[in-house]
Amino acid sequence: MRATLMYGAGLISALLGIGSGVLKIPAMDTALRLPIKVSSATSNFMIGVTAAASAGIYLSRGYIDPGIAMPVMLGVLGGSLVGARVLAGAKVRSLRLVFTVVIGFLAVEMIYNGFVGKM
Repeated sequence: MRATLMYGAGLISALLGIGSGVLKIPAMDTALRLPIKVSSATSNFMIGVTAAASAGIYLSRGYIDPGIAMPVMLGVLGGSLVGARVLAGAKVRSLRLVFTVVIGFLAVEMIYNGFVGKM
């Protein structure tokens, strides 16, 4: 069941062109009954491992400009450190509310782009 949920989340995110964390966190939170803090940390870890593996390939093929990637990497590192501290002290209700608002915004944006035909 767990593998099917994660496979489905990855498949749907690939078809829609969105990050799979949007689907993996609710799947782990509701279906697997993991706490939302654990779900979000696990999702970030899975995404990080995938990104690290892909980054090596893209860098070796010359698809990544190190002059652009370095400042982005520093921002991601700083954001992850701040996010880890905020997550530890955040209330679960607040996290659910913020995550619900973000998912709602993404849904509205995808529906809008589907009707407008933005490319």
